[in-house]
Order: sequence, then structure tokens, then C-alpha cells
Amino acid sequence: MAEEAAEEVYDDPGQEVANAGRGFINALADVLTHLASLSAARQQRVTKFHSVRPPQLPIRDYLQRIAKYFQCSRECFVLCLVYIDRIVKLHPDFTICNLNIHRLLVTSVMLAVKFFDDVYYSNAYYAKVGGVRTRELNVLECQFLQLIDWRLQVTPQEYDQYRSHVCTAAAGGGVTGPEAPGSSLLAPASGS
Repeated sequence: MAEEAAEEVYDDPGQEVANAGRGFINALADVLTHLASLSAARQQRVTKFHSVRPPQLPIRDYLQRIAKYFQCSRECFVLCLVYIDRIVKLHPDFTICNLNIHRLLVTSVMLAVKFFDDVYYSNAYYAKVGGVRTRELNVLECQFLQLIDWRLQVTPQEYDQYRSHVCTAAAGGGVTGPEAPGSSLLAPASGS
């Protein structure tokens, strides 16, 4: 327990936010799996992020693969969720589903790494890890940036809000999907 608590704090005197923690990636996978399943019955506008059929790799395994090979900070996974939620807020007709979540994840984590971490790799490397062609990832990156109006900056308050929502949802606090245009992916469950 003390070892995990020690990992929660960096030796950075300028640190403004809490560490995402060891279990965050699995918690995020649970939340995204639930959110992607909610849209199964909804009418969807097909985007460049959609695949023809759902990928064989479950969201949890895909996120773990990204975490292992991107070698990025766990904070990038909080940022990726903020970025995906920005798309949903700015484009209410954009639906997160099993056909687009994998491409959204590889693109959003890649952007988070490039923006937040000090070291990052080429798009060719990220594409190989994500199971897409480099040219496709380049297109997805441009499309993603346009969808979020090139807004990659995340305030410490936003970061903390998304991190704690995922942790609360994973701890059994529940998560609801966006019901109204402009609503958040992580709207607190009723009664919260």
C-alpha cells in the first residue's frame, strides 16, 4: 500500500495533478467498453474512425497494448479521454461505438503523448502498434485535431475531473452515456 501511495506523487515540485495510478488503464477500458456498448442500437453517422467490423481485440487488451508499446505516462490516458469527450461535446452526432473506439483510442493517445510527454515516436511506429496503416493514422490525426478544434491543452481541473470520474465509475459509482447533445461522456450517474 505504501509503495502504491509513493507512486502517486512525482518528485516534481510543480506537479499540479494526481498521478493516474496503476489501475487507471483497466478502469478506463471498463468505462469505454460500457460506453461503446450503449450505442449499439443508436443510428450512427459513419466517420473515418469507423471500421467495417468490430476489431477482434477487446478494448482492455488494446489499451494495454498501447500502454506497453507507446511507453507513455498514464496521464496520457486521462488526456485521451478528455479529447474523445471533446469530440462528443462539439459534435453531438458523433457516436462512440465498437466500430470506432479502437481508432479513436490510438489517435487520441498518440496526440496526448505528442502534446504531454517529453519523448514520443513516429506515426509509423504508433500505426504499427495500433494495427493501422501509417497513411490512415496520419489522416485520423488530422481529422481528430479538426474535430477538437486543435484544443489539446487540458486544465488541471479538467484532468482531475475526468480521472476521478473514471475511478468512481470503476469503483462501482456508475457511468452514463451522453443522452443530450453536448453532454459529457462521463456524466455522473443519477443520484451522484
